[in-house]
Amino acid sequence: MSKRFRTGTATTLTVLMLGTILALLLAAPAGAEVTRGTCVGTADFPSKTSDKTLDAERPRSDVFLVPKQETVAYVGALAPDAQPFDSPVAFEGGLTLQLPRTSWQVVSWGGESTQVMADGTYTYDIPSWVPAGTGEFQLTGTHRQGDIDCEVVVTVQLDGEPGPAALIAAAGTVVFGAGVLAAGSKKGVAS
Repeated sequence: MSKRFRTGTATTLTVLMLGTILALLLAAPAGAEVTRGTCVGTADFPSKTSDKTLDAERPRSDVFLVPKQETVAYVGALAPDAQPFDSPVAFEGGLTLQLPRTSWQVVSWGGESTQVMADGTYTYDIPSWVPAGTGEFQLTGTHRQGDIDCEVVVTVQLDGEPGPAALIAAAGTVVFGAGVLAAGSKKGVAS
């Protein structure tokens, strides 16, 4: 195998690796969107000093910064003018966070009700090992009740500085890249 071939292969692999990392970092779309149904709703984040309310109709260009811990006050309805059902109707829904290679069901709900709106609070605390400020993620909320099916997609980013976890990941990327380059270099073998 020629030195030129090995060097070209190492360079190609490095470019592909860096391109893949860049694509993963830039893959999430921005903003919010009701993608199915007529649901309306808001979530208030009281600990934030500004931009405290996340609305289902938030413009697509806005990314919502989510605190690492919060008690969120929410209110939602199947439609702005929805009327209660005459008898209990089964419902189910949940929030799913789309990560680069998988998804995570954050919370789910279900039961039967005549009501077409809900309000309350939800408390969360994101583990300290999750790096903040490192990228945008899609959060999808779904709710089905009877023949009504709604979906809202929001782009969120964890508020804060990246911290040590992101630095370790960046260092790992550099070491891996150096390994790929070294694999393509001549090892002192006589030709």
